[in-house]
Amino acid sequence: MKKSILFLIVSFFCQCQQRHNYTFSKENEKPILTELQKKIDIKGNFINIFFESYFDNEKVSLQCDSKEVFNKIITTDHTINLADYYLQKSNCEELTANIGSQKILLKKKDIEMYKYLYVSKKKNTVNLVLSNTPRTYY
Repeated sequence: MKKSILFLIVSFFCQCQQRHNYTFSKENEKPILTELQKKIDIKGNFINIFFESYFDNEKVSLQCDSKEVFNKIITTDHTINLADYYLQKSNCEELTANIGSQKILLKKKDIEMYKYLYVSKKKNTVNLVLSNTPRTYY
């Protein structure tokens, strides 16, 4: 009996444990842009955050230095492969992304040289790509 109760308690805590599965990559800091990309490229001290693939009624929020700046439930539009986007001034010391049960912290030194953050999801893994190359959605 004691073993069964102990087993149930351990199982409960193992199931409640959050898993933080994400990949983080950076693309070329100084890419050569096509004419179309030059036309849609942003100017100024901003980071564009695009939520792309595999979001299905997912709660997503962003905090800039602990101040919530974005909070939505998003779903990917499969015709354009985009769920939502957000434009943030690049003045955050810490940018925190809460995607479902995952919390991802990006420091200013990680994002200051980039204009775009592309976020996609596949099952329990979140993929983040920092880039200076704009992508088109149509």
